[in-house]
Amino acid sequence: MLRVSLAIYTGLGIGLFALGVLYLTLNQFMPYHGQALETEWSALPANYQGFIIGALRALGAGAAVSGFAIAWMALASWRGTVAPYRRLLPVISIAYSGLLFWATWTVATRTPGEPPLLLNAFALVCAIVASTLLVTALRRR
Repeated sequence: MLRVSLAIYTGLGIGLFALGVLYLTLNQFMPYHGQALETEWSALPANYQGFIIGALRALGAGAAVSGFAIAWMALASWRGTVAPYRRLLPVISIAYSGLLFWATWTVATRTPGEPPLLLNAFALVCAIVASTLLVTALRRR
């Protein structure tokens, strides 16, 4: 169970890191952001574009840092012991995935946009499953 948990954490961390890098490198919003705002990127004034890019980069920074931390702790646990990270892995993975899902849910329910709600739900489920497996494995030791 411990190895499965660490594998899930590693995949989740890599996925969040990749999402973060994507959002850090955007030059305009994603198509579903345009759907949510019911406008095209080119129709926005420059100050709105700057603000939106700043907000997207903030999201990207959080995803990249959280993803890196989750992947690093999981990979370090493969080589050594999970003990130093037994609380941090569940807290960071569930907290960030949960907040990301909540933000996506807000866009999905309050705008005409179609954000990747199922993808974010999958990330949250992965975090919960990995955390449950980790706690179960550590209790059996």
